[in-house]
Amino acid sequence: MDTQAYKIIRALCDYLEGLFFGFCIVTLLALLIYIFYKKRELRTFINYTVLVAKNLAIFYFVIYAISLCIYYTSNEFEFFEGRAVGPYAWAYWMMLLRPLVFCALLQLFWLKKIATKMRYVALITFLVLIVSLFSGSIFEKFVIITASYNRDVFMGESQFNTAILIIIASYIIEKSVLFSALVFISWAIFKNKKLE
Repeated sequence: MDTQAYKIIRALCDYLEGLFFGFCIVTLLALLIYIFYKKRELRTFINYTVLVAKNLAIFYFVIYAISLCIYYTSNEFEFFEGRAVGPYAWAYWMMLLRPLVFCALLQLFWLKKIATKMRYVALITFLVLIVSLFSGSIFEKFVIITASYNRDVFMGESQFNTAILIIIASYIIEKSVLFSALVFISWAIFKNKKLE
């Protein structure tokens, strides 16, 4: 698939999947802090993370549906048609349906009972984290890092190099900061609105 529109849409999907990973990390950390310090600001922050995530999920679903339409109307679809029924059909269907499960989990936050109870927020966020870890871009980064580590690309003279930890930490920090920035921007825009 070499069309420019498809490349842009796939890059946007990968970027949004990274933001959902950031949502999981930020929200789980905020929930953990909220357990120890019952501050009203933390509760408001968690409510805004939920608000941003459920709206981003709708946008992600639209972009994903557009990418599927482009993919299935292309000439290369016949090449991949055999994957849906072959011996590795489970992987094809898991790849195809994972974003739908992902978006459906986040749409549960539209139910007020789920969005206001911290245990439900923690459960859904943890499930979204598990699903997002199996996304194409994150799983591919994991494979590249572990394969490089196995082939001694990151090792120097059989001594442990911290480059692999820096790569993983920088990815987690980058996505968490980007998602937190989105939350604070939405907080600044809607600060006079009551979420609950």
